[in-house]
Amino acid sequence: MKRIYVGLCLLLGMSTEAGWAQKARMNLLLNNQDLSYEVRYEDQLVISPSPLGLNVDNQWLGKDVTFKPATNTTQEGIKTYVVQRQGQTMFHVELQEFDDGVAFRYRIPAKGPKCIYGEATSFTFPSQTRTWYASGPFQYGWIQAYQERKTDQLTGELLAPPATFLTPQGIYAAITEANLFNFHGAVLYGTAPNQVQFGYADNKGHLETGVITGLPPTKYWHEVVRNVPWIVSPKEGENEIVTPWRVLMLAKDLNGLVNNRILSRVCDQPDKTLFPQGADTEWIKPGRASFTWLVEGKDRLSVANHKKYVDGCSELGIESVVVDDGWELWAETEKQAQGRDKWAMLKELVDYARERNVNIWVWRSSSPRSGNKTDIGLVDPEERAAFMKKCAEVGVKGLKIDFFHTENLFTAQLMEDILKAAAREKLMVIFHGVNKPTGDSYTYPNLLAKEAVRGLECVGGEDSWAPGPAWPYHNTVLPFTRWLAGPADYTPLNFRDFCPPSITFAHQLASIYMFTSPMLIFAADMEDMLNCPGRKFIEEVPVTWDETFVLPESEIGQLAALARRKGDVWYISVLNGEKARQFSCSLDFLPKGKYTLEVAYDAPGNRKKIEIKTITRRQNQTFEQELLSGGGCLIKLEKKK
Repeated sequence: MKRIYVGLCLLLGMSTEAGWAQKARMNLLLNNQDLSYEVRYEDQLVISPSPLGLNVDNQWLGKDVTFKPATNTTQEGIKTYVVQRQGQTMFHVELQEFDDGVAFRYRIPAKGPKCIYGEATSFTFPSQTRTWYASGPFQYGWIQAYQERKTDQLTGELLAPPATFLTPQGIYAAITEANLFNFHGAVLYGTAPNQVQFGYADNKGHLETGVITGLPPTKYWHEVVRNVPWIVSPKEGENEIVTPWRVLMLAKDLNGLVNNRILSRVCDQPDKTLFPQGADTEWIKPGRASFTWLVEGKDRLSVANHKKYVDGCSELGIESVVVDDGWELWAETEKQAQGRDKWAMLKELVDYARERNVNIWVWRSSSPRSGNKTDIGLVDPEERAAFMKKCAEVGVKGLKIDFFHTENLFTAQLMEDILKAAAREKLMVIFHGVNKPTGDSYTYPNLLAKEAVRGLECVGGEDSWAPGPAWPYHNTVLPFTRWLAGPADYTPLNFRDFCPPSITFAHQLASIYMFTSPMLIFAADMEDMLNCPGRKFIEEVPVTWDETFVLPESEIGQLAALARRKGDVWYISVLNGEKARQFSCSLDFLPKGKYTLEVAYDAPGNRKKIEIKTITRRQNQTFEQELLSGGGCLIKLEKKK
């Protein structure tokens, strides 16, 4: 094998800019004139030589090639390599290396459309590497069931990014993609023992019905078709096709993995005409919300019930109410419609809420659902612009857009078009029934969250449309897999039918601090939140944090324990897996001093009762708590003055 190395001073293992060893290094190689690479982390080989390239117009780019560094790299921190065949440029590889991983992408010269048949990009792990992954990218559309395997047994598997790996040498890795624009979203396929490869998944329903986006007919929900060829063109005015970044996060422990920031570094910056101050643009205001979709009662979607929820949110200090699917039929369903249309009744609710310092968000499907006669969707540009203008006129602050259920090129472009149109009207957005985050909220900061998770809406579908593992296992996997890509719309917190019996009420309460999101939507009935013994934790839960620390007691699928800081106050959220245990953790991550701990925990022997206690500890002491199977606890830590 002839090896050609990326970067300067590799033999010395030194960075010429910083003057010290870079922790993560990616080396480009030629294996019998086929392009490949390897990755080392702190001098340990994490990714053995693995293929690079794509199949474009039924030609494998990356085979029978040579490469050399480009002489004119324009972006600081990005290394560019020219891949050639017989002296002609086939494509470019761009690379960024960080202390906590690497990111690379392809730039393919193109004067017109190109057909993508597949991708060679692979990751080869050491034998006996453990991996945790979801077997589908959506909570439905196809099955999203988290599981654990050894990479030796991954052949044939679909792994939804981000998938997390733990090598026998104790190095954590996670694979995902970033900056997904003008391209088909990717998944991972197990192609050989210990090897996964980027590829593309489509839903059979979209292909057979010709309806390219949205929720397919029910019989197709779990039907996956792999690597169907698709066509992409350069962006207007450009002469190349640029893929998303292929991202490999690396860390020595779970704390390093959870605090990985590669996605924020590689994504495009916001358009200043839409977002003058980027994420700090004045009208972008993260917050909490309540919604009535999982609420009991036949009048849950009525205007009157939403006013009741506005009143409750006002009392709790919750910033918003999300008006879910059904509001656009108010003219037919509201007893007091009196000839008014949906916009007049929505404005009535908005005005009512404004007087109580509560904002209103509204739901809309991205496209008509199969079999639904009332969905309008947002695919048509004129309808999209008119809908958002009208929302802004009546005072709506945000949109919950649902039912994408694919990440093909058309849908990726649709999502970007929706975000641009919303930004023009100063509307915030969450996407539901959608693909994984790919750092898109760094480019469009009005996107506060994407669902892409098997959350509380899936309770009750475990044996049918939303199969998956036991909820205690599921919830203790998510912080170290799905959340690595960005916040999710899990819709946590429910003390009734949507609280699985396998998890406790304290587990539910702690989850709102674990499954954090800039748009944190609670699923609980308003009466339950107002009367909850842990109401104080609901009233004050932050949605953005200054610091997060993963406690070393955490173990994927067994226990998730995170400490988070907002200002001078720390919170510890603990979710237990299926095995009851005595939880004990050191408080040595705290600044020196004496602390008051307010603890919400499960009453012994009662899975549906939360108790509160107050204790005192120093930062050099430990905290201990009995945890039930599927139990949890939540601790607020304030330094004594």
